[in-house]
Amino acid sequence: MKRFSEQLKKKSDTIRLRASEKAELQSRIVAFMEYHPLPASVKSTPAPKSTVVFENYRSIFIPRAYVRNFIGVSLVLFLIVIPTFAENSIPGDILYPVKVNFTEEIRSTLNTKSYEKVVWETTRLERRVAEARQLAEAGKLTPEIEAQVMAAVKLHSTEAKRQIETLRSTDADGASLAQMTFATALDVQSSVLKANDSASTTAGRSTVALASILNDSFNEVSINSSIDNVSVVRLVAQLEIETTRSYELLESLKKTATPQEQTDVRRRLSDLESKIKASTSEAGESNDKVKAELRRAWTDVQKLISFMSDIDVRHALTVENLVPVVMSDSEKLAYTVQKYEQVNSDLQRIKFGLPLITETAISEKITLSIPKIINLLKTSSSSLQLDINTAKVAVEEAQALTDSILNLYRFPALTEIPKDEASTSTATSTNDVSNEVIGTVGSTTTTVTSSSSTASVRSGA
Repeated sequence: MKRFSEQLKKKSDTIRLRASEKAELQSRIVAFMEYHPLPASVKSTPAPKSTVVFENYRSIFIPRAYVRNFIGVSLVLFLIVIPTFAENSIPGDILYPVKVNFTEEIRSTLNTKSYEKVVWETTRLERRVAEARQLAEAGKLTPEIEAQVMAAVKLHSTEAKRQIETLRSTDADGASLAQMTFATALDVQSSVLKANDSASTTAGRSTVALASILNDSFNEVSINSSIDNVSVVRLVAQLEIETTRSYELLESLKKTATPQEQTDVRRRLSDLESKIKASTSEAGESNDKVKAELRRAWTDVQKLISFMSDIDVRHALTVENLVPVVMSDSEKLAYTVQKYEQVNSDLQRIKFGLPLITETAISEKITLSIPKIINLLKTSSSSLQLDINTAKVAVEEAQALTDSILNLYRFPALTEIPKDEASTSTATSTNDVSNEVIGTVGSTTTTVTSSSSTASVRSGA
């Protein structure tokens, strides 16, 4: 009997009325209620004025596993996929508000220390500037978007300054270092904008206003930036940390940076290590000169980090623009000799081609410049063994004059000059400079092989 009951219950659960049967049953019930109303004594409430008609519906059972999977997929979509795509968005894109108001704000909450917050606000400022550069390159930097970018830059700058002041109450040394790092970031971004022709006034491409904002912020921060109260021990320790970080970044850039860029960065890191070692080996912690040298080292290492971590900076600037190479005395000597020989050759071309110039104004200008070049070469050769810096400066000035002259007229190449004329010109231009000294120096020094070093020393070190 029990078995029959179970079967009956199971069978009854499977019986369902068809839609037509439900509609017919509903209409019969409604009709019965209309013709057989409740007595007045039984009525507790007034009868409804209208009859409620229930629509047909169907219940659907959704397994819990499906619900859990749906929630999981939704979380992945909204917390990972969409924010990942939003990272590459720029102002005007649909996902840009997600990047600025959601992803970056979450990352802000993850930074609990004031120094970390300063670094993050600096990164956000660099992001806004990079977005503005992208739009300017595409000709889409409208006044409205530029105003939004400038407002964001001011906001991040203000927040960074506020966090620096908060840090100062607990760690004055850390606040000073954070302030110098922030000032360096502003300087680098301003240099990038200038390198990208920020003076352009073409509609949709001008970043003059943004460059002005960065420059004002840099001036304000750099004026108040000081390491007078920072101990040399703390400076050296932080420089070691930042230098190690730089080498790690350099290793991670092997696939993206060119071999020449890697060589240039490695050379400058080596220079920084030498500078730090030399600054701290002969003076105590109270030495202001040591702190000034360490401050320049800190600024340089932060610029190198920006160069390696920001691909836009690498595209806009060379490492020489940010951190000029520091040549050793032997490199300066080799460089000076090399430039001396180059200027001397250029002077031969100029003197041989001078009679060929028909324009009087140009001829007179060149005639007046030749004695200056010869005197600078004399200064360079006489100072070569006494003061290499003086010799280097003199030969660079001579080269600047010869370069400007060569741009005025197409002078004949050295191969076009007869040998006797070239010999005469050499003797006259060098004014009996001792070739023995030049030859000895050239044979005992190491030639600067790095193309970046050869090019970079043009700006001095």
